[in-house]
Amino acid sequence: MSEYSSYTPGTPLTLTLCLEEDSILLSEAVLEALGHPRQVQMLINQEQQMLLLQACTVDDREAIVIPPLTMEHFEMSGHFLLRRIRRLTGWTDNYPRVVYGSFIPTHCAIVFDLRTAQPSPIRLPLDGPIGNPN
Repeated sequence: MSEYSSYTPGTPLTLTLCLEEDSILLSEAVLEALGHPRQVQMLINQEQQMLLLQACTVDDREAIVIPPLTMEHFEMSGHFLLRRIRRLTGWTDNYPRVVYGSFIPTHCAIVFDLRTAQPSPIRLPLDGPIGNPN
């Protein structure tokens, strides 16, 4: 973990897979645990249905660049990755799913077990405002 990380162990590390919007949301706790990296990399272990998220450099294969803004979460496009995850898990619906991760300090990485992903009641900005429908 970076010396600048403000992550508190025990804080849930969540990744939200938004299948209908083809996007992946990394929570602020995930970004903090990884030390607010400039780039991240996602790797899939197909046999164990695990997803590994780790900080990387721009030179690493399939590096995802994170903008230098302070934010509550980071949303990235994930069309191909989500399509691969759907084939792997057998999900047939478009419900958003949240999966909780475990931090691996020796590798400064977070592992997510896709078999434990749960449908999420999240509302995305495209769904409109929450509350009074008027």
